[in-house]
Amino acid sequence: MKLAAGQLELIDAAKAARENASYPLSVCAERNAVAAAAVAGAQPGDVRAVAIVAHASSPAPPCGACRQVLSEFADPDVVVVIHNLADGSTTAFTVGELLPQAFGPDNLASS
Repeated sequence: MKLAAGQLELIDAAKAARENASYPLSVCAERNAVAAAAVAGAQPGDVRAVAIVAHASSPAPPCGACRQVLSEFADPDVVVVIHNLADGSTTAFTVGELLPQAFGPDNLASS
């Protein structure tokens, strides 16, 4: 799946990821979706929206590692929509709200 310049493509995390019962050994669906997009040619800043759908007893926002990866592939104003199938609730945050003061590539630039 090669992306043409300027082309946006939906990466279906359900096809790219499965959660693992052994949490320390797993890679979350959000990071797998970003990795699949990167393999398809996505660059930092190319993620334009994120939707997380879970069937859980409470909302399922991205973990800290996923927030970091999202902050490197999505601008701070990109919306992350979180939908819970168990109770039908939907919330939304921006990447910047989920990870304020994110550490990123600019922090590694030499002076």
